Amino acid sequence: MWEHQVPKDPALEREHLRRAKDAIEKLTGHRPVGTRSWHIRQLLLDEGYIYNSTIRPTIARTTSAGPTARRALLNLPFHYAIDDAMFFSFAWLNTENDAQRMMDPEHVEEIWWAAFLQQYQQGGYLNICMHPFVSGRALRIAMLDRLIERMKRLPGVWFPTCEQVARHVLSVHPAS
Repeated sequence: MWEHQVPKDPALEREHLRRAKDAIEKLTGHRPVGTRSWHIRQLLLDEGYIYNSTIRPTIARTTSAGPTARRALLNLPFHYAIDDAMFFSFAWLNTENDAQRMMDPEHVEEIWWAAFLQQYQQGGYLNICMHPFVSGRALRIAMLDRLIERMKRLPGVWFPTCEQVARHVLSVHPAS
């Protein structure tokens, strides 16, 4: 996202989505095909996105005519229980925000490990929501390294990008 919010004005929303997309492409050399945002579904389809990652699991199909007709926008859901901000956000004392959370990384590792195991046993997937400004600290990165190493010890674990998951699901369940 260009900002951590979606503008209410449709023209400004489109401009912000394009600016973010162009900046990511310039930085990485790869045009993004997915987002974790609340942009309007049709706008995402118009801009060539194949997935969004929000709370509700869905495959939304467009009903419009034209180049986005019969295309799907897959939603790769996550849950707040596996969002780093829920565990590591901190609001200064004496602010209006009562949510003073600064959990021990080892505790978060165990919560996420339990969430992973539950999904692993059912053949599901785990989509952890991480923010660079929240988890981009040495102790938290070390926790993530330990968690990934634990996951790798189990057979058949796949570590795809969201784009790879979306392309796989859409190939198995095409929009038509």
